Amino acid sequence: MVGIGRGVVALAVVVCVAQMAWGAPLVGASANTLPQGGFMIDTWAVWKDYTRIYVSEEDGWEDLPNGSKLQAASFVPRLYYGVTDWLTVRASLPLEHRFRSLSEYEDGEDSAAGLGDIVVDPKIQIIRAKEGYPRIALLAGVQFPTGDTESEPRLSDGSTDFLVGAAVTHRVGDVTGHAYMTRWLNGESEDGADVKDLWIGCLSIETPVSEHWTLLWEGKAYAGETPADFYRVYLCPGLSWSDGRRVTVGMSALVSAVAEGGGGISTVEYEWAPYLRFYYCFF
Repeated sequence: MVGIGRGVVALAVVVCVAQMAWGAPLVGASANTLPQGGFMIDTWAVWKDYTRIYVSEEDGWEDLPNGSKLQAASFVPRLYYGVTDWLTVRASLPLEHRFRSLSEYEDGEDSAAGLGDIVVDPKIQIIRAKEGYPRIALLAGVQFPTGDTESEPRLSDGSTDFLVGAAVTHRVGDVTGHAYMTRWLNGESEDGADVKDLWIGCLSIETPVSEHWTLLWEGKAYAGETPADFYRVYLCPGLSWSDGRRVTVGMSALVSAVAEGGGGISTVEYEWAPYLRFYYCFF
């Protein structure tokens, strides 16, 4: 049962690490930027029902005991502003909810809800071909420890984290592809834990099927210093609808494809999760 206790602590760490990675193809996880003076808002939401825990290198993955639950939900509004045609700044204000019921580890249930760790991440487009594509941008970001570290479960690990990376967007015919690679630099947590730095990568392909509907094909990967430390691959197929100008809504299924290692600590994992997105452009 000690492994379950560690998993509860890791729950906050895993979710905080993942926040920056789940950007959307339109502007977030792409090399696209807004026009100067342009505003855009988007939101994404995800519900994760954890089903197993990585206990140790020797024991590997184990199912959560019967009667035990670990759940996390995130609703993340984000505001974009085009400082110039090549520089866009984004601010994310996550609203988090955590729930645990570990009947075989301790009595009762615990839940926490509130503001998570705020993220501010600028994007600088450095290349845009005369025909419009390909586009290349540099990415950066800071995650501030604004979430509650005293709640049970915690909404933050209390560290200040940084992100650096690059993104590319290209279009061939009606199909648009986006790819990015980032390095997530985790600071020391409030309790002194050494949270491993991560490589985070994503490949997204948008395939139109009609005037308003588009298929989304996405794959996302997380890796620690070595695959044995931490390695995750998720597939995220989905569908989106757009009015062609201002509004886009979409739904995806976030499926765990490969999960190896625990990054030096016990961690938890889920099989799949619903993922929703909404965008509104003011420009």
